Amino acid sequence: MFKHYLAANSFKRQSLACALTTGILLSGCAMGPDYQQPDLKIPGQYHHDLAQDSGLNIGMTPWREFYLDPDLQVLIEHALSKNLDLETVRSRLIAARSRITVTDAAFYPVLGMNANGERSIDSGITSTNPSHENEFDLVGTVSWELDIWGANRRRSEAEYAHFLSAQESLNLAVISLISDVASRYYEWLDIEQRYQISLNTVELRKKERNLARLRKENGVISGLEVRQAEVEYQSARVTLPDLDFERQEKANQVRILLGEFSYPLAVKTETDIKAEGKLFPDLFAVGVPSQMLSQRPDVKAAEQGLIAANANVGVAKTAFFPSFTITGSYGRESADLSSIFDSQGVTWSLLGGITAPIFNAGSIAAQYDIAQEESKQALLAYRSTVLRAYFEVNDAMNSFRRSELAIEAQQELVAASTEYNRLAMLRYRNGVSSSLDLMDAQRSLFGAQLSLSLVKRDRLLSMITLYRALGGGVKYARAEPR
Repeated sequence: MFKHYLAANSFKRQSLACALTTGILLSGCAMGPDYQQPDLKIPGQYHHDLAQDSGLNIGMTPWREFYLDPDLQVLIEHALSKNLDLETVRSRLIAARSRITVTDAAFYPVLGMNANGERSIDSGITSTNPSHENEFDLVGTVSWELDIWGANRRRSEAEYAHFLSAQESLNLAVISLISDVASRYYEWLDIEQRYQISLNTVELRKKERNLARLRKENGVISGLEVRQAEVEYQSARVTLPDLDFERQEKANQVRILLGEFSYPLAVKTETDIKAEGKLFPDLFAVGVPSQMLSQRPDVKAAEQGLIAANANVGVAKTAFFPSFTITGSYGRESADLSSIFDSQGVTWSLLGGITAPIFNAGSIAAQYDIAQEESKQALLAYRSTVLRAYFEVNDAMNSFRRSELAIEAQQELVAASTEYNRLAMLRYRNGVSSSLDLMDAQRSLFGAQLSLSLVKRDRLLSMITLYRALGGGVKYARAEPR
């Protein structure tokens, strides 16, 4: 009898080992299509070309080597450590990484333990000698769903793609934050510059108005010219409230990016900026369109979304096939808790199960169709992202080229307006020309100076936009979750 018991146990152990080995071998395959990167047929060159075709590819240049302004670098560092929206994206990445662990847990058996204790006594009605009875049991359990059709592998593939997409979303958030800080900072400096130009112009025209009043009192000019000087003075003065509001508003936008209620911003004049040296590299290259696939995080995130959707097609396909599970338990029973580990009351069980779909009113087929359509949508989204990225780079290069031409023309206009104002002032003081000529010259110079500040700002913003469109130093902007 004991030999038959040993033989039966040996047969069951061999059957369990055979089942496990078969499950492992079968789980090597996975249903559904394997991912193949689509052929995007990207043009070999951009529509617009830049004269500066040497130097480093700015799309892969670290931001510290691109933004050379030391004050801006301090602001960017502060924003990267304190920005609240960036912290939210970091939190999402941490959650995405944890979801991989949750998904991959399905590859392994689930182990558990059950412990029970019971104390009972028979009824005096049914028993002539009622007595207390104790029963304690300690049982270990195991269950495992065999991944025969590769559903768990496809789920793991999809979840990992979601994680990589979250990583690229963090990279995109870092790049966006850096470019936003730089853009808002230079916009704020431009407003401060124009505000200072307006202040200087107001002071100058106030002196001209006072001089006109004095000359009228001496009978040199008429009251009309005094009124003209007053109009010019007030015309310059009315620009101050709007500029003052704009500079405060732009400073607040910078502080929001920095994650601070109050942060001191140092005002820099045109002379200060020139003394500090270059703001950006002198020479740079933009590379070829195909490099966008490895430089832009939004493109890489869209591709990871396509990979995840492709894997979900395989997950949906496995629902057509049966699932296999193995469950087992092993434990001991005893009437005395202290001797449960020494008890001869061994209990065990082994169960293999198959669950197969028979009728589900087309639900599984519909879920499979949904997965296929979502994969098509992800492919269209990927292609659309690449298409937009290509033309964003083209537009950024065109904007940069336009700003280069505009700044040269505007600088010449300011120089001409300055000379025109100097000559008009001399002629007016010598009584050769009227105040109208002087005021016209002053208006021209004031407008040209304000426009030059705007054009310089636009050139800085075009450089920032081009850098961001080409990837924004994505290899070096990577920010791991903390």
